[in-house]
Amino acid sequence: MRTARFVVLWWLALAGWWVLLVGTNAGLELIAAASAAALGTGLALGVRRQRLLRFRFETRWLAKTLKEPYKIARELGVVLWALALHLTRVRPVDSAYRAFPFPSGRADAVSAGRRAIATLADCLSPNTLPLDIDTERGVALRHELDPRRASNELP
Repeated sequence: MRTARFVVLWWLALAGWWVLLVGTNAGLELIAAASAAALGTGLALGVRRQRLLRFRFETRWLAKTLKEPYKIARELGVVLWALALHLTRVRPVDSAYRAFPFPSGRADAVSAGRRAIATLADCLSPNTLPLDIDTERGVALRHELDPRRASNELP
């Protein structure tokens, strides 16, 4: 019963997403949506059976993402200011790669959820781009456009 629910919900979500992105419900597009959704659902079912994508989210880490809209607006200002300084030749943009400590955890579902939330939240802000989280060393690597004004933590 759980597998049938999983298949139906994935198929509906993928087919609906296709129709939404295409912007029409013409007959040929509905057939394409059904076919693509069936393929995507089959792949999701295979990944589920292999237990490759197991996530469980901590409330504390979800709550940390509430400050992200403010961070996006602030870092958009940082990027625009750095661009203005670069275009006026006042100061060139000196981006940097930086590694900093991050509690990445192990291979369990809670740690995977923590890494997924942190990576997604960090990639929303325009000044930073997460690259990798090393679970063996417990560090996160990211690219920062203006490292002097980037935050020192993932969400």
